[in-house]
Amino acid sequence: MTAYIPAGAPRATESRMTFQLRTTPEPVRISPGTGDAEYATLTVIGSVVGEGEVTLGEVTVKVLAGADAPHFASSLGGVEAFVDRAGWIYTGVQQSTFSFMPSTGGETVQPGASVPLTLHRIPVNQVTGSSQVTVTAYGNDGSPTGQSVFEVAKFPPGFYVKDFAASPPHVPNGEDVELRWQASSGATLRLLYEDQQYDVTGRSEFTVRDMRRTTVFYLRAAHGTAEQTLGTVVGVPDPDLEVNNLVTSVVRTDRLETLTLDRIRIVAPPAPDPDWDPDEEPDGHPAGDRDSDPDAAAGPSAVTFSAPGSGEA
Repeated sequence: MTAYIPAGAPRATESRMTFQLRTTPEPVRISPGTGDAEYATLTVIGSVVGEGEVTLGEVTVKVLAGADAPHFASSLGGVEAFVDRAGWIYTGVQQSTFSFMPSTGGETVQPGASVPLTLHRIPVNQVTGSSQVTVTAYGNDGSPTGQSVFEVAKFPPGFYVKDFAASPPHVPNGEDVELRWQASSGATLRLLYEDQQYDVTGRSEFTVRDMRRTTVFYLRAAHGTAEQTLGTVVGVPDPDLEVNNLVTSVVRTDRLETLTLDRIRIVAPPAPDPDWDPDEEPDGHPAGDRDSDPDAAAGPSAVTFSAPGSGEA
């Protein structure tokens, strides 16, 4: 199975081998037209997931080299490669692909074990854009056991986006939250959460009104085709609860009807009326006779059911 994901992004996969990639620095910047080159380090962590052991014969990392936007490195000749697992060795680079393998030719790896790989001092080329780094694991028989293709962005000198955070990080239901960040002036910025998307280019803060549930926010910074995404979570300890539909039975005089209410939202109960006295007789209903009348007032309800866009249900 092949997965296409941004560098550093968490992911789920059906493969027995999963990979994560980190870049140093973050973000990666292109080399200037004159002077010293900019260098980057790629760190790959391969992990065995699921039940049962996996036999590995080789793990490869492919880095594209050239002078165009889809290329990451200007050359690969001086790259330093390491593997931090006992019994594994680096065997060389051919056709832009770095190879690592057990010195015995194969190893049975237990679930939860990892194979950390490092490519150090990669000279970044001089063109902004996004480049693919492909990581592949092979079994002892040479068959692939997992593959990930990471999109690694290259930004111009001086580009940055950082310190994306919420203030406060936890809010009560219905309260507002302020998101803040820092970004370079040349960055195009978009804020994304749930089904919302906002252009926040040139801004350093954004207020989200009426928080109803714990929400993940993403800040996506771009320069041309190069993108970097930061995330933060705002917790709501007492959230609204939503269900897709609610089926209920209602008795109407001489028949039983079944109603289906779509997109039900269960919200916190309203604040109790400070003037409401449970022992006070409501209009037309003696206090002692309340149980005999199903329509008698019974105080504030425990929860309120409402269908968004259609009023109370």
